[in-house]
Amino acid sequence: MPKKNILIVEDEYITALDLKTQILSKGDYDFEIVATGEEAVQKALHDKFDMVFIDIKLKGNMDGIEAAERIKDKKDTPVVYVTGNLDLVDTDRLKKTKPEGILRKPISDYELMEIVNKLFT
Repeated sequence: MPKKNILIVEDEYITALDLKTQILSKGDYDFEIVATGEEAVQKALHDKFDMVFIDIKLKGNMDGIEAAERIKDKKDTPVVYVTGNLDLVDTDRLKKTKPEGILRKPISDYELMEIVNKLFT
């Protein structure tokens, strides 16, 4: 099976590296990491990704939900949200993007791999 390409959108670089390490320990994947919603949209529309992990709260003018909306308007790339506090999220906006999953920080290895395996097997 060819390597799967994953885009991680996270403004906390340590969290992005941790997510990357968790996934890498379970399989053979290629990664790109960006820190803002604007970068995510640009990268996702320019390159092909098999999955996008995106933090809901990002630095900059665009949050993760808006970035996911823009990506999904142009491509059918599966999106998985990552958040530290789901209680502060506009769940109506989130549901409109039809995410493949929502992971709460700190990210459970089991939940993470359940989502990855569901999409890639």
